[in-house]
Amino acid sequence: MKFSFFIVVLVLLISGCSTTNPSITEYRINTNLEQNDSKLNSCLDKSLKVAEAFSSSSLMSLDMNYATGDNKQFTYTQSQWSLSPHHAITSEMLNLLRDTNLFKTVQISKSRTRNDMILETSIDDFMQYFQEGENRSFANVRISLTLVDAKSSKAIATKTFGSRVNCDTLDAEGGVIALNSALEDVLTQSSVWLKEVCR
Repeated sequence: MKFSFFIVVLVLLISGCSTTNPSITEYRINTNLEQNDSKLNSCLDKSLKVAEAFSSSSLMSLDMNYATGDNKQFTYTQSQWSLSPHHAITSEMLNLLRDTNLFKTVQISKSRTRNDMILETSIDDFMQYFQEGENRSFANVRISLTLVDAKSSKAIATKTFGSRVNCDTLDAEGGVIALNSALEDVLTQSSVWLKEVCR
């Protein structure tokens, strides 16, 4: 009798000391862009290397951040990226350029091949914002592109693209949906610009 009582008390103590951590939801950056082939342009005989994007250290982690007001930044505790925005946006840009067929070949940054041009990408902003004192949230994406001649290291063309999309819900999921939509818009603008540069 005493032994069984001791076992019950021990089980209760052990279960009382254990903690349960809430599961973390992972989100992906995923754009769905449809591109038309560009067969009449001056870049068809050129090879392009897509350099690894430049970004702040916060965009190189899996943490999903949001901003409130002018200078406060926080991190969602139960949500994170499955791939850092830094790497995901570089990958999306690479896929975009391969789909447009603007260039003879499009290589990743670690490729050992020699290329005619290099595309440098700077992620200036990729964040969900909450307006202080208001029940509103929006996603802001701002990316700068520079097309560089690999031989001379001179900039051929440079431009900054931006998009702001309101969030339907005031949570991480709403921010992800809006950020994906804003990124799609920025990538579409980038594609149009590159086609103009290659005319």
